[in-house]
Amino acid sequence: MDNGLITAAALSLAAAVFCGCRYIKLKREVLEFSEQLEESLDLVVAGKQPQEGKQTDTLFAKLNEKLARIWHIFELKGQENLAEKMRLQELVSDISHQCRIPLSNQNIYLDILKDSLSPEEKNDAVKSLEYQTVRLQFLMESMIKLSRLETGIIQIKKEEKDLAETVRRAVSAVVLSAEKKNITLSMTGDSSVFIGHDVKWTMEAVTNLLDNAVKYTGENGRVEISIHVREIFAEICVTDNGKGILQERQAQIFKRFYREPEVHDQEGIGVGLYLARKITEMQDGYIEVVSQQGEGAAFHIYLPG
Repeated sequence: MDNGLITAAALSLAAAVFCGCRYIKLKREVLEFSEQLEESLDLVVAGKQPQEGKQTDTLFAKLNEKLARIWHIFELKGQENLAEKMRLQELVSDISHQCRIPLSNQNIYLDILKDSLSPEEKNDAVKSLEYQTVRLQFLMESMIKLSRLETGIIQIKKEEKDLAETVRRAVSAVVLSAEKKNITLSMTGDSSVFIGHDVKWTMEAVTNLLDNAVKYTGENGRVEISIHVREIFAEICVTDNGKGILQERQAQIFKRFYREPEVHDQEGIGVGLYLARKITEMQDGYIEVVSQQGEGAAFHIYLPG
């Protein structure tokens, strides 16, 4: 046989063997890749993190890394959804708890009115019923504001406006309640401060601080409000000479529905300071309190200039 033909046949056989081995190896790699991918997908579906492969330069390793990222996204979303669910449950529970007292009181006074009463007793019962109704209405309005802010239904809209004018409008909202207790209101500092802020909600925050100050300041007391432009922030400060706040309670007063034990006979439901902080933080600012028991309190709002 010709040596050339033998050589060609040998080369053809070698090529066929090589291609066959290559095909078998490729088939094995495809099957292995499919099994690994299916295993990783099963882990993701089961809510588990895909296991990292030993090799990092393979196609599977690259796909597995993408799956791990997807898993992390799903995990974070799940945690966010769980946290949102817990917040919603807490909010519903808080609303139920806060509504229970005025509603119970309303039912009591309605039962009283059904009895035979003197005109004076009926008048007292009606006044008490009116008070509980006003309290319940205030509660619901506060809860609506709170829920709208927390759920993002209401967005903070910053505009370049005069912050001093916003504060003056907040002061005018508490003038009557201050006059009833003969409390002196005074405003000092810069008369014009143009910075980006949401006029409506900033006014709400400052009004809550002023209302809180008037509420817990005794007869013939004083409440001072000042506004100053600092290097980076504009500062609004509300100071009173009321009862003050214990040091160990100062971190709690900004919690939703928190009320100090000594003031449960006062009107209020404990959302004013919470709303003030929430509104301030949504404008990239912060709020702090400086106080000593029996020496009044000073609340500072800092808004970026």
